[in-house]
Amino acid sequence: MSKGEIALSRKDGSFRAGFCIMNKSLADISKDSWQLHPDETSYYETLKYDKRKVSYLLGRITAKTAVRELLRQDIVLQSFSVVSGVFQFPVVRHIPTHNVQVSISHCDNLGIALAFPEEHPLAVDIERIDEDKIITMKSIICVGEVEKVSECALTEATEATVLWTIKEALSKILKTGLTVNFELLEIEFIQREGAILTGIFKHFSQYRSISLVVGEHVCSIVLPKNTYTDVEAIREGLEKSLSTSGPW
Repeated sequence: MSKGEIALSRKDGSFRAGFCIMNKSLADISKDSWQLHPDETSYYETLKYDKRKVSYLLGRITAKTAVRELLRQDIVLQSFSVVSGVFQFPVVRHIPTHNVQVSISHCDNLGIALAFPEEHPLAVDIERIDEDKIITMKSIICVGEVEKVSECALTEATEATVLWTIKEALSKILKTGLTVNFELLEIEFIQREGAILTGIFKHFSQYRSISLVVGEHVCSIVLPKNTYTDVEAIREGLEKSLSTSGPW
C-alpha cells in the first residue's frame, strides 16, 4: 500500500488531498475486511462474485485510508463508511465535523482513491492499457481528439486509454458518470510535458486534467484549472504498487 498527501496550491489559498494506492488480490485484501464499517460489511457479505468483492474492498479501503491521510488523524477506519449515492458516486458518512469527499477508481487488483475537502473537487480514474479495449474506448472519443493526443508520441492503445480516463475523471467530478453526451466531455487541448500529460476541456474550461502513464496503466486526475499540484508522490506510489521502473 502507498499512501500520503499532495498539496493543492491556488492564488487565493491552499488545500490538501489524501491518497491511497493498493495492489492486492482478493485473497490478500479480504484479510483487511475487518476495517469495514458495519454498514459496509453488511453490503460486502451480499456480494457473490470475486471480481465484485475485490473491487468493493479496494474501493472502500483505499478511500477510507485516503480520508485518514487527509484528516491527519489516527481515525479508526471502522468508525465511518463510504457508500454509493443515488448516481453511484461515493459518499463519506459518519464524519460529522468534516466535509470530506472521495473519488475512487480500480482496475483488476489495483485501486486508487483521493480524499479532498468539499471546497476543492477532484476526481481520479485508472485503466490498464489493453489492445482489446481500443474499439470500446474509441466509442466515446470525439472527432479530432485522436489528432490532438497523437502529438504526444504514444501507442494507439495508450492514446485511447488516456482519453478514456480523462473523460471518466471529468464525468466523476461532474457526478454524472458516462451517461451524458460524450461531446460535452470533449478535450480541447492535450500536451505532453516530460512524463506528464495535461489537458483542458472544450465545454468545462474551469477544469484541467493531469495524466500519468505508469507501466501498463494510465491514471488521470481532473482538478480545477488554476490549481497547481505535484503528482510525483502518486507516480511513485503507482510505480511501487505495480513494481515498474519507468513511466513509458
